[in-house]
Amino acid sequence: MDGCQKHCPGVTHSKADEVKQMKKITIQDVARELNLSRNTVAKALNNSDTVAYETRYVVIKKAYEMGYTKLSPVVVNDFKIKDKLERTKTIVVFARRELSAFWNRIIMGISDELNKNNCRLQLNFISEEDEANHVLPLDMQTEMSGIIILSVFSKSFLELIIKKDVPVVFLDGPSDIHEISDLGDVIVFEGYNSTRILTEHLLNQGMKKIGFIGDTSYCRTIKDRYEGYLSALNGRGMRPGEQFVINEHVRHRYYRQEEIAAALENLTEIPEAFVCANDDIAKDVMLWLKKKDIRIPEEVAVTGFDDKEEAELLSPSLTTVHIGNQRMGRRLVQILIWRMENMNLPKEVVIINTEVVIRESSVRKKQTVK
Repeated sequence: MDGCQKHCPGVTHSKADEVKQMKKITIQDVARELNLSRNTVAKALNNSDTVAYETRYVVIKKAYEMGYTKLSPVVVNDFKIKDKLERTKTIVVFARRELSAFWNRIIMGISDELNKNNCRLQLNFISEEDEANHVLPLDMQTEMSGIIILSVFSKSFLELIIKKDVPVVFLDGPSDIHEISDLGDVIVFEGYNSTRILTEHLLNQGMKKIGFIGDTSYCRTIKDRYEGYLSALNGRGMRPGEQFVINEHVRHRYYRQEEIAAALENLTEIPEAFVCANDDIAKDVMLWLKKKDIRIPEEVAVTGFDDKEEAELLSPSLTTVHIGNQRMGRRLVQILIWRMENMNLPKEVVIINTEVVIRESSVRKKQTVK
């Protein structure tokens, strides 16, 4: 009988061999297993941003599986690594084919938050023709765990792409939000109060003839902004001049410069200010005013909404409302993940606060301009 058996009679030869073979897992062991440099693995285990997220995930997952004992609990939690790693979920995002820096930031926020939650992003772009003809994306047969809708689609098209028992989160929705509130959770940017503040900012400078431009039949957020504009006027006992309100439906929802020009050319009188439903509309209004040699803001003040990157670069810089779209992308995912775990609770409409940003395009009197 050997020494081990004398002192540890409960340990068999095989168990003793197993104990001998056990060793402390090192960074070098993980690096060798993944065929990566020790330096890369060390940075990944410290969750360094200098290493791509996908690489960090692979390294941390492998280290966890191998029994590396120095993993920070924070890192383990961030990467959602558990004793039994969950199967990667596929989240499908539907959006109109109108990519811009504005939408890119929302999608970046979605992608970052999905990565943190061990989910895969599948992005499908829908053209107006596909929507009208009810043409579905080719990969609609993909097994999906959740859906995010970034654009306002017709309910008949939504009923084609939304699958039973799959949680759905909408960014915005039709002007009557109840048309989709039974299909999923809806998140909207706050627009009523912020547009009311913008309009009051113009009223406080003595402006009385204030117009509004935006297709209020299109979506809930534009309708909210219009109602905020009306609220500010009503608060002063005023009614908007009908000739100054441009809110009827047009094909491209005033997102084309020619639609803006046509609407403004029909005005018999130019108001003292325009409250625009978004920055794109405001930019085209400013372009039209400049072509007519109308000074901004001395003759006509202009406000927008969204705080796109170019808003501050316009001349004059555009008064607008900051919405934080990358943050919104992350919030969409957070609500979707919560819904996956709470399918039986009532659907919600969530309002995300915004921030008014006063710049040169709306200031006539001496005021603080951000």
